[in-house]
Amino acid sequence: MKKILIVLVVIFIANLGCKKTERLCACSPITTEPLALVIKNSTDVDLLNPNTTGYFDKNKIQLYSKDANNVIKQISFEIRKPFSYNNNQKIDYYQLTSGEISYLSKSIDNSFYLKLGDDKLYELNLKVNNNRIEKLLIDKTEATKEAPTGTNSYMDSIYRLKI
Repeated sequence: MKKILIVLVVIFIANLGCKKTERLCACSPITTEPLALVIKNSTDVDLLNPNTTGYFDKNKIQLYSKDANNVIKQISFEIRKPFSYNNNQKIDYYQLTSGEISYLSKSIDNSFYLKLGDDKLYELNLKVNNNRIEKLLIDKTEATKEAPTGTNSYMDSIYRLKI
């Protein structure tokens, strides 16, 4: 009988501690907005689109950080296809996305590196606040946001890299 009573008390306490409110509780997963980067050339041609001549294949892209000993740590990323949301918002370009880089930028204060094929190496710095990317610097210059078509943007933090 005591064991059942103890189990019920533990369940009751756990239930009180994990009520969802506006604030996070101990059982809430902490999620950070992923980095989304559109890569275009000077004439606005999507360089992540496989139908584009000279596009950057995922296997030819490197995203990484370096530790204090200059050891390279690869950062996972995906290439997301153009999408629409709610039939009135649309992103017409492929995007390089990484949730890991956003998470790492909160925990360590260093630079990240993006290498596209055999081209130039880009240094990326993110400013993350309240799990949202507030600013992306590419080679110490603030990156422009890619404005989706439509109104009430679902994702207002897709950045653009023009090369």
